Amino acid sequence: MVAALLRRFGPDQLDLVETAVQDALVRALERWPIDGVPARPEGWLVRVAHNLAIDAARRRALADPARSAIAHATDDSDHDPPPGRAVDDQLCLMFLCCHPALPRAAQVALTLKIACGFATSQIAVAFLTDEPTLAQRIVRAKQQLRRTGPVFELPDPDELPARLPPILDVLYLVFNEGHSPSDGDAAIKQELCDEALRLARLIAPLSPGASALCALFCFQAARAAARIADDGSLLLLPEQDRARWDHDLIALGFGYLEQASRGSELSRFHLEAGIAACHAAAPSHAATDWAQIAWLYDQLHARAPSPVIDVNRAIAVAMLSGAHAGLDELDAIPEREVIDRYPYALAAYAELYASLGELDRARGYLDRALAHQPSRIQRALLERKRAALAR
Repeated sequence: MVAALLRRFGPDQLDLVETAVQDALVRALERWPIDGVPARPEGWLVRVAHNLAIDAARRRALADPARSAIAHATDDSDHDPPPGRAVDDQLCLMFLCCHPALPRAAQVALTLKIACGFATSQIAVAFLTDEPTLAQRIVRAKQQLRRTGPVFELPDPDELPARLPPILDVLYLVFNEGHSPSDGDAAIKQELCDEALRLARLIAPLSPGASALCALFCFQAARAAARIADDGSLLLLPEQDRARWDHDLIALGFGYLEQASRGSELSRFHLEAGIAACHAAAPSHAATDWAQIAWLYDQLHARAPSPVIDVNRAIAVAMLSGAHAGLDELDAIPEREVIDRYPYALAAYAELYASLGELDRARGYLDRALAHQPSRIQRALLERKRAALAR
């Protein structure tokens, strides 16, 4: 809706359009339970948002005659506004938010907020930061974007490869939020995974990194059905029935990975796709090539170090060399304040201590992980582990 209306009103009217879209959604919540859901709910929402935006533009024009052209140019409220080229418009909106004048972190945060509809709290989780800090970053990014005088079009073909990296980061975070939701009761938000994969397939031909990201999504999405138990709870990789994996999607992933290998580029998405490919190719958890995975994490750590990568690397080292080696790797991660509140790191500590028979320490780490885990479905997984240690 934001993308379609920005094409009509112009990117400099972002705040006006965002407010109109939110107000249209509020009206739907108020009226649909009484009047019933319209036959074309998407068209209803866009039309209402469009008319609200026109009303807001007219009010602005009364206060500022210089803006009267906006209200006049968009005054066709007797007709449904065209839905726009949905795919192109969505990509245009993402490129708009990833304007090169903005810092990389601001590009990604702004795109997740405006183009993907993420809550500020969800974005803060992805950035491993607090919500007020993230909210200020988004406000500053909007102000800076407004000063650039942006256009709502796809970049020229020769500019696309250089403009892609923040788009890939956004799609990566969107898929991750679908694959491992940070809030709510769903074990998987399938619509987010599907949308990220759809957009990734559109841009896969543009760069080897985009192809690698698409391969990664295919490998991860292939395990979706096997990750959910009959009671709706999450199943970890060792617990999954590999016969339920989508082997057509795995084959598609290997195709994109081969496409990504053409040329000299080696991005973090190549390495992460390689790790996912090792899991996809393994006939069982025990038969996984942990030596290759540990090596790939070493390469990933060298190119894009982060606490998240380092925790996963420590787990791979533990699978290869034992729990003590894994604990040494966890202890060596420098960002201790992050690790002390990062639930997956705390759960990794618990898993390794439990494997060594140190159950009290394992329970302590699981209690700390539960205290920092906002997702109810992930909390249920941690509680299941905690209950198993109490036996």
